Order: sequence, then C-alpha cells, then structure tokens
Amino acid sequence: MKKLWAAFVSIMLTVTLAAGCGNSAGQGKKTEEEGTVKLTFWAGLTGDDQQAMADMVEQFNNEQDQIEVDFYSVTWGEIFTKLSAASNTESGPDVMLMHPTDLATYAGKEMIVPLDDLIGSMDVSAEDYSDVIWAGNQVNGAQYGIPLDYHCMAMFINLDLFEEAGLTAEDAEVTSTEEFNALCEKLTGEGQYAVGLGSNYAHTYRYWYGFLGQAGGNFLNEDMTEAEFEGEAGIKALDFMASWVEKGYAPEAEADIDADWMGGTTAMVIEGPWFVPTAMESGVNFTTVQFPQVLGENSVWGSSHTITVPRYDGRSEEKDEATQEFISWLVKNSFGWGAQSGQIPANETVRESEEYKALDLYQYAQAFMDQADFVVYEPLCPGTSEFGADNELSPVANAVYSVVNGEADSPSALSQAAESVDKILGN
Repeated sequence: MKKLWAAFVSIMLTVTLAAGCGNSAGQGKKTEEEGTVKLTFWAGLTGDDQQAMADMVEQFNNEQDQIEVDFYSVTWGEIFTKLSAASNTESGPDVMLMHPTDLATYAGKEMIVPLDDLIGSMDVSAEDYSDVIWAGNQVNGAQYGIPLDYHCMAMFINLDLFEEAGLTAEDAEVTSTEEFNALCEKLTGEGQYAVGLGSNYAHTYRYWYGFLGQAGGNFLNEDMTEAEFEGEAGIKALDFMASWVEKGYAPEAEADIDADWMGGTTAMVIEGPWFVPTAMESGVNFTTVQFPQVLGENSVWGSSHTITVPRYDGRSEEKDEATQEFISWLVKNSFGWGAQSGQIPANETVRESEEYKALDLYQYAQAFMDQADFVVYEPLCPGTSEFGADNELSPVANAVYSVVNGEADSPSALSQAAESVDKILGN
C-alpha cells in the first residue's frame, strides 16, 4: 500500500511540476507579496519521507506569516533533471535537499553555493555535529551542505526467533567473523535463514562499503583520482558477504530483504533508520544492534539528507534572509523529521533533547547513533553519482551483485569495476 501511495504522490507531483514548472500563481511563484517572502524548496523524497517533510513545511508556514515556503518533491532523478534546466534562474529552488554524494558534482558546475559565510549568520554551528558528519558535507574544504540527518546501516533482529534459538540481543553484537558465523549457524535451519542479503539491491553495496573500511581499504586513493577498492581489502569484504549465501545463512537470489524479515524467513535484516517506523508497524518483536563490526576497524556506510542553496545570482536580499531563517528552522526542528521519517537528526543538540529521547523509536535509533563517529561517506568527488550506491547502473554495485549471486569471482569483478570507475574519473 505504501508503494502505491508513493507512486501516486510521485505522479501527482510530476503533473504539477510539468504544468507549472514550480512557478504558477500560488504554486511557488517567486515574487514577494506585501509582507510575505515566497521560497521554493525542492527534494527527491517519496513515500513516508516526502510526507514527513511536507508536514514540516506546513508547520513552518503556520508558525509565522513573513515567509511562505512551497515544497515540491519528486524522485531524485527527476528533481536533478529539473534543477539542471532551472539552474541560476528564477524558476529554480531557493533551498534543496541533496545527498553528500551529489555535492561535488553540483558544486563543480557552480549550481550550488558554498555556505560558510551564510552559516555564520545562521544559528548553526559545526560544534553541534560530529566531525565525521560535518566534514562529510564538504567539497575541497568548503561547506556546501548542512546535514539535516545522517543514516547508516544497523541490524534489525527478530527477538522471537532469537529466543527460539537460545539467543539474546547481546549475542548479535558480534566483533569477529567467527562470532558472526557462529551466530548465523544457530539461526539457520530448514527454510529458515539467519540474515538477508539482496541479490540486486543498493543496500548490498552499502554493506560491502562498510566492510571495505573495516578491512582497512579505501574506495579511492587520497586525491580521489583512482580506484583502490579492488585490492585485498575489497576482496576480503566481498568474499565474506558471498559466504553468507554459500553457507546457507542468506537466501539465494533474494528479491525483498524487508518482506523476508517481516515474514520470519530471516532472523536479521541490515537496514537504515528509515526502516524503523515500518518495523514498528509490522508487529515483529524486534530490536536493533550496530552493523557487524567484524573485519578489523570500525566502519559503516553512511549518508545524509543535506540542505543546500542552489545558485541564483538574482536572488533578493529579502530572499537571502528568508532562506537563512528557513534553514535555521529546519535544523532546529529536525526532531520532527526524525520522529516521523525515522532518520537520525544530525544535530547533536536535537538528538540529545528530552523530546527526541521520549520518542518510542528512540530505543531503536540508539544503534545508529552509537555509530556516528565511524560513519564513512562515499567519495565526495564528481563521478560518485555515477558509481555510487544510489545509481542502479553503478559498475561497482553490479560487481558486488555478481559475486554474491555466484556469477563471478571477487578479484575479477572488482578489477573490472575499478577500470570503469577510473574511466568515469577521467583516467
């Protein structure tokens, strides 16, 4: 039902955008009526995330009468196509959500502006963020995004299946491959699997990315000009994941890791914080623990929804001030975003507030928050959008899929993927 609703919302918003390009009367027209400054806010959110952000914008509009924000959201692919067409024009957005992996591409095209000077005039401080998350939104040392949230991977465990196997939640807090394998052995039986591992799903890439860091590997070299993931660390990480299927811990050719976990086919699923509301509604007796830290160093893939300001040289001083006020409000009120979407507020003051701690989902968010200091973002360089986890055509993701599906060996698959990445980087 949620997928149908998300599709309906996307279709209706696309029709709206096509009809007026975000610029029809009363629907984002960027003119200042007497006493009111109008802003447009774009994002690529769908489903529950889209509704959560729409509710936040409505709250902002209702709390004051000086600024009116019109919120538009379609898929990420559509919203970036629209941004490219409207860049540095009155038809473009005043504020936009992106992922950190998008920042270098659009900063390089001068389609978004650095925020260092603006941050000084807003009630936003780097001190309210972990160093990893704040720096994860920088390009060449300049701050191009203010992270609204961060999201990484953690394990959702079915407590009833654990109890049947004589296990507790603490048993899932594994620190070595031996402990992980021993845990999976106890959770595997006839028609029963320990853990999900999608055969063609971006999360599978994200698991590997975290394990790559644990094994001491880097995705690219230090100056981000050449792939390095095809080395020993990348192979070790990918072979470890492929062994889940080989040993019967994970289903072969698994199509839907979430449905398998909610239906009891798997005892564990590795998901992001956005899955918490769904898991709470599923009726499964569950809890969350950290992403398995089993190959050495602490590392887990992570990203953010990050607030950016698209370039528009004709933006008025009034709109500049209104933009800053709206961004400050979004940051301060990211509690609401986290409460409804499940995403973890990036701002530590918000995250540590009594209001946030009182939420029912807080107990499940804890596993994600405990990993804030060792989140590893994908490379912040032009080209990441072509080979990163969110691109279904990513040569790296497809290399990972081919190995976990038993169609290729990890050295050759990663080597070919590295060649493709090097070409994307201009080598």
